[in-house]
Amino acid sequence: MNDFKNWLTNYKVSVKSPAVSGFEILEMLQARSHLAQIENRLSAAERSELESADATFLAHLDEFYTSLAEIANLSELRAQMNTLPSHWWWHLDKLAQQKREAVAV
Repeated sequence: MNDFKNWLTNYKVSVKSPAVSGFEILEMLQARSHLAQIENRLSAAERSELESADATFLAHLDEFYTSLAEIANLSELRAQMNTLPSHWWWHLDKLAQQKREAVAV
């Protein structure tokens, strides 16, 4: 199996398990970054699977952020890893804040 298929499979499984350690979430975010690099090579079906997995990821946003925040400062981690601004999955802190603000309105 190609690496990207492994990353896609791992990502799809990972997003369904919000009650994991921050280290496992970090691995999930790294897998998603690998997928972003080869996204243009994915078939239409694989892109659909990725979009579905992303939706599941967002549904569990708060749980993922809570676990990840226990092991790392996300802002510092983004800087250290030089993540791209377009890699929204590395911005769990900002996404969680936006969600809280939207609920408060």
